[in-house]
Amino acid sequence: MTKFTLFNTLSIRIFAFFWLSFFLLLAIIFSLPYWDARIYSNIQTNELSSYRKALTRSIRNNKISQIVSGAAVLPLDKFDGMHPVVVYENDIMGALPDEIEPIKTFMNRSTNPLTPLKKTFYDIQVAGPFMVYLSAGDEDIPYHVYFLARVNAQKEIISFIFDRPHILIFVIMLISTPILWVLSHSIGQPLKHLQSAANAIALGNFKSDKTLETNGTRELRQVGRSFNRMTEALDNIISNHQSLLSSISHELRTPLTRLQLALALLRRKNGESSETARIEKEAKRLEIMINDLLLVSRQQLHSHTLRDIFPLDELWRDVLNDAAFEAEQRHISFVVKQLIYSPGNYLINGNQGLLASALENVIRNALKYTKSHIEVTLHLDREQLFIAIDDDGEGIPETEYKNIFKPFYRIDEARTRETGGAGLGLAIAVSIVKGHQGQLSATKSHLGGLNVTFKLPLWIS
Repeated sequence: MTKFTLFNTLSIRIFAFFWLSFFLLLAIIFSLPYWDARIYSNIQTNELSSYRKALTRSIRNNKISQIVSGAAVLPLDKFDGMHPVVVYENDIMGALPDEIEPIKTFMNRSTNPLTPLKKTFYDIQVAGPFMVYLSAGDEDIPYHVYFLARVNAQKEIISFIFDRPHILIFVIMLISTPILWVLSHSIGQPLKHLQSAANAIALGNFKSDKTLETNGTRELRQVGRSFNRMTEALDNIISNHQSLLSSISHELRTPLTRLQLALALLRRKNGESSETARIEKEAKRLEIMINDLLLVSRQQLHSHTLRDIFPLDELWRDVLNDAAFEAEQRHISFVVKQLIYSPGNYLINGNQGLLASALENVIRNALKYTKSHIEVTLHLDREQLFIAIDDDGEGIPETEYKNIFKPFYRIDEARTRETGGAGLGLAIAVSIVKGHQGQLSATKSHLGGLNVTFKLPLWIS
């Protein structure tokens, strides 16, 4: 039994994945300044003008000269906007202690005064270099000036992202996509497994799947356990129903045998009469009905355990050969129109014996009522197998097309003449076909009699 943990509940898992996505998004946004260490950007024209004005003010206020002469830089300066730092032959002047390393790093990448750059190192923004010439006696000495400013790194990066919505959307998608995929996969796979189990039930396979009770979240495992209990209950109900039908059929044979024995004794004692003939006729009809019930129970008892995947042509090959032979003996024209190219390449999932029996029942029904001609047409359409059986008999009223598939149903037309049947053949056939997710329907035939059409789904692996 799977150990219970809080994270295995579906609601907690969805809640946790949502907040995980949210915190990861925040973590990436706030850590972007650290990932930005190797990104150096060009100074835009309007910013370049501001830096040049600041450089001019620094020269006029003798700020540059004071720095070169060794004047101390107050800590307050780092909070008072941007301030200049002067560099001469790798000698850094005017920088506070925590600004030395960022300037050294920046100097390694930005050395051309014609194309000054800027870069933020956590909360220190460095821009430059700008060239300044200071007089020293008879010569002018070139100095590189860098401007440093204190910035809020998180504020800068958040402003950058919100100023560019497409980047914000991309970051959200980048974070949420893999997390949501893991979440959907953890929910979807057990549901897909449950769907496969439900499809198996629909096809008549009443076997419980224990993996439904061990995979997925707690709620899905509970659904799996309930589904398996339902499957087992359905299997028991169907098995008990079929066993009861078989038992009843067997029990009915005993009084029927006694009735037939008593009838024989009565005929021997009193001779033949219309009454004994009528009793014998009804007894024979009752015997046929009991035999049909026994046949139904034997065919359907645990029929779902005998399902297999088999080639299409194996369904009708023997049935059509036997029917053609019987039709020939009775001088009936039997035509098969096989319109399927390479039927052995197509498959059906089901009980081959039952399906063949259903097809045989319909064909035998046509043999009973046809005048001289039967056509069997086989074709495929939209992953469905169609088998149409047409005869040129008297046909039946349109209102009876659905009724002929009811058990023990007979009509008072041409098809009610003495044929020895009990009205179970088509009922058995439609029960088998429906058990294989198919359909069996009747319409007027183009030959003038009845058309009965099978529709069965193909097995698509």
